[in-house]
Amino acid sequence: MTVLDLDSAELTWLEHNIAGSDQPARLVMLHADAERGTRSVLVRFPDGWRRDAVGHQPAGEEMVLLSGGLSMSGQAVEVGELLVVEPHATRSETFVADGTSALVWFSGPGGGWTDGSAEQSGAATVSTLAAGEQRPARPELVGSITVYDDLAEQSFDVDADVLWPGDRHWAFVPAGTPVPARPGRAIVHHWG
Repeated sequence: MTVLDLDSAELTWLEHNIAGSDQPARLVMLHADAERGTRSVLVRFPDGWRRDAVGHQPAGEEMVLLSGGLSMSGQAVEVGELLVVEPHATRSETFVADGTSALVWFSGPGGGWTDGSAEQSGAATVSTLAAGEQRPARPELVGSITVYDDLAEQSFDVDADVLWPGDRHWAFVPAGTPVPARPGRAIVHHWG
């Protein structure tokens, strides 16, 4: 297991054209699990990025902003908040503040953008990442999220992603492996 500095010059960045936008974003694939259909992605949006298209996609998306700000479908998200977008939620009027970067957890297949609203649309919600907050397990999203004020060395029964947003570090921690001791708030995405 390696703890990655999300500001490291050694990360491998790719350009990705996000459906509905004419400006590519930059991303780093941190971890992918084909069996679960999950991905952990670091995203940097270019200044002025926006998506005027209205549509939906089959993947669920959970986003923690590391810098900047994002608005989507009337929801404004800032650093210290979690955006949860269920599969097929309508995405409209999406734009970012300059200097926006985020860690995004995807559940479900990539791609699949469809213009317009889905017949059975999911919801998009914003919550504060305060210690003790949880996004419980739901059928439409893989796993759950728990926020710790200070995560002591411990292990989990399932694989987990751990994000330390204060110093912008991340690790994929296999089930049964102790989480490295690091100071500060930790956001844990449990993948089981």
